[in-house]
Amino acid sequence: MYCVRCGDIIDKNELICDKCGLRFTVVRADGTTVYINQSPTPVKGAKKKKQFRFGWIIALVSVISVVTALLFGGILLSSGILMGILIFTPDTTSNQVVVNNPVNNPDPVISTPTVTYQNTDTEEQSQYFSNAIRDPFVTLKGDGTDTVTVMVYMNGSDLESEYGYATEDLREMLNATLSDNVNVVIQTGGTKKWKTDGISNKHAQRFLVTDKALELIDDSLGQLDITDEQTLRDFIVFASTNYPANRNILIFWDHGGGVVYGYGVDENLNDPYAALTLDEIQRAVSDAGVKFEMIGFDSCLMGGLETACALCDYSDYLIVSEDFESGSGWEYQNWLSLLGYNSSTPMTDVAKVVVNDFIQESIFAESEGVLALIDLRYTRLLYSAWTDFAYANEDELLSYDYTMSMQRSERAPESMFVKYGKKDIWDWFSTDSYTMETYCYAVDIMALASTMNTNESNALASVMKSAVLYCSSTAGDSYMTGLSVTLPYGDYDFYDELKDVFTKVGFDNNYLSFLAKFADTDDSITSYDWNSSGFEGWDTYDDSYYDWDDYNWDDFDWDSYFDSYYEFDDDYYDSYDFNSYDRDYDYWDEDWIY
Repeated sequence: MYCVRCGDIIDKNELICDKCGLRFTVVRADGTTVYINQSPTPVKGAKKKKQFRFGWIIALVSVISVVTALLFGGILLSSGILMGILIFTPDTTSNQVVVNNPVNNPDPVISTPTVTYQNTDTEEQSQYFSNAIRDPFVTLKGDGTDTVTVMVYMNGSDLESEYGYATEDLREMLNATLSDNVNVVIQTGGTKKWKTDGISNKHAQRFLVTDKALELIDDSLGQLDITDEQTLRDFIVFASTNYPANRNILIFWDHGGGVVYGYGVDENLNDPYAALTLDEIQRAVSDAGVKFEMIGFDSCLMGGLETACALCDYSDYLIVSEDFESGSGWEYQNWLSLLGYNSSTPMTDVAKVVVNDFIQESIFAESEGVLALIDLRYTRLLYSAWTDFAYANEDELLSYDYTMSMQRSERAPESMFVKYGKKDIWDWFSTDSYTMETYCYAVDIMALASTMNTNESNALASVMKSAVLYCSSTAGDSYMTGLSVTLPYGDYDFYDELKDVFTKVGFDNNYLSFLAKFADTDDSITSYDWNSSGFEGWDTYDDSYYDWDDYNWDDFDWDSYFDSYYEFDDDYYDSYDFNSYDRDYDYWDEDWIY
């Protein structure tokens, strides 16, 4: 037996790989033990994942070369003579995965324990929240006969053309042990160069994972804009129509730019800012007509309350990260194999494997990380608790800049640096971390609640404990608890983009006016000192819960809230061209209408 991460031979009774430290997940069924992240044979011809032979020699030579080049460059530049340009090019001569770290991370290798929170409370939820949450869209049969369709929207971008990360994750999917009840459908696009043979660099394609191979099932798409909402909608309709299931899962694979800038960077476009914004994702999912059991973002910075608000009417669960992700992102073999062994495995159990393996991948990639499973049925109650807290504490929230620093990773979109001034070679040579607190203005919800001790803050913390079902992080991200909110301190340009997206998603004018006050703050505002705050993430809170008898339910009109939450701006509806699509899908006749 071989470890799927590093290829080292392991004993069948081992639970930890001696070479790379990967922890194995054990599934027990009918008295047997199955190690779902082992492969009977290593991938032929594949390079071991992130194993760099003679790495220290290469690193030493590289450092010496860079230092020498910088010294000579400084001399030449000081005399006004430009002799040449440093060019860094990835290895594109091989079809194998080439995994490079494009960021010179000065921090030490992460070896500290991870931080995990798991929601085990059900009595409090059933007692107080029965009228506040909807029924789930998906009800499992529970006897192993459930059918699962996993839709992977794989926008390769430079993550594939330069580093081969998409190919890396495709191999993990191919190594999974699936069954006839589980279909994994993949749409590719968005990159100039695939490092996997058989995937076109010229146009989008659709594949099915079958018997450890990719089967091409649709080669008629042409070169699609993968950041176009119609491209996403058509893929969902195709997958759900051709591979119907009672459990549908949608995965977004690529860069993430946060709740305002959205998901995806298509290398084939000339616009570096083009992306699928939250409102476009919301419309695509809504128009496709599919209710998902889980929607996941294998991309950076999408773990915002705003993402939950945009998708709560279309999925039971959401798996997202508040922070940047490493280039390796999720690990796919284990959780897909878990569904393959038992297609009725509850999503809460599947998600634990997704989250835990992601944290292990992050540690292996020497990167910080956090990932959380969100129960979207609680979104509206959470939004109400958040706005109650925010409006009651407006003056306090405006007195400090509460945004948090997050160090960039390989999955940070290049547009971040184009927009705010790309780093030059001298900046990259410095030892200071390159942080993004002024990019997405994200603040952890639980962290904000911890700064005050009021009825509203306690209610907010309590509903967060109910909405976040499972969350884990590396020690460096232990201050993140699963979901953030966006407060655009001192940035009207950012607010203008936020207002456009949030209005189309459905946020009301009262909330948008509230956020405008943050954009109106100036440079004199002091940043909140999170390092001295004493906040330590989930470990800050004990197991006691807020007494919901104290909550002012009279101010919460369920009917009007559900009716008004998605009350779109009339001006937006008047300006939107609903006939812009050339075709629509007739779900009754299961055919396209042109």
